[in-house]
Amino acid sequence: MKALISSAGLGLIIALAGCDAPTAGNGEPASATLSFMVGDNSALSKSLSGHVALSSAKLLLKTIQFHSVDDGDSLDFRSDAVVVDLDLTGALNTLEPIDIPMGEYNKVSFRLHKPGDGEDVGDPDFVEGESGSDRYSVVVAGTYGDSSFVFKSRRTANQRVEFDPPLVISDTTGQVNVTLSVDVNSWFIDKNSGAALDPTNPDDESSIDNAITESFKGFVDNDKRGGN
Repeated sequence: MKALISSAGLGLIIALAGCDAPTAGNGEPASATLSFMVGDNSALSKSLSGHVALSSAKLLLKTIQFHSVDDGDSLDFRSDAVVVDLDLTGALNTLEPIDIPMGEYNKVSFRLHKPGDGEDVGDPDFVEGESGSDRYSVVVAGTYGDSSFVFKSRRTANQRVEFDPPLVISDTTGQVNVTLSVDVNSWFIDKNSGAALDPTNPDDESSIDNAITESFKGFVDNDKRGGN
């Protein structure tokens, strides 16, 4: 499956307090990218004896921010709503690079975003009608048993994940990358019992929402190999 990233105004806005972007020792600004990845979806099918198989998984994100170790001198990377179509084969989706100032960054935060009134996110799957209950932050399609399903989460959640060791930007830094790993294998498994969660059962909706919000891990991944 080919990775697709679309957005309503994808260009990220750099907001910083009195700090110029550094150069990488050759007069060029240092730059950072943010990538997304998942594990092999076959692991999920195997763990649930074939009950769940995903064909697509899309996230709507907003307000992506990198946080410095020194909160008094932080740099925020902000964007309008960004649709990330996760590549279920495990390949990385990478957002376009941005200039980044010197410092140490140990957290990245973002919002799983449900569109507001009149907000165009460029993907009709996230907006079905006029009601707020018809707006979604996550859209997942696949099969459960012998039946096809589309699960849509209404959850809006502020997410913060840490990476250790911190992302260090110096005056000789050229390019860096932070990867957010999304454990889709956990979305339809009860974390306490290990039993399957049914995406077609409204009683399991809250547990699936919780599993989605707990499935992110961030780490510095400069070589973009998907491992920390």
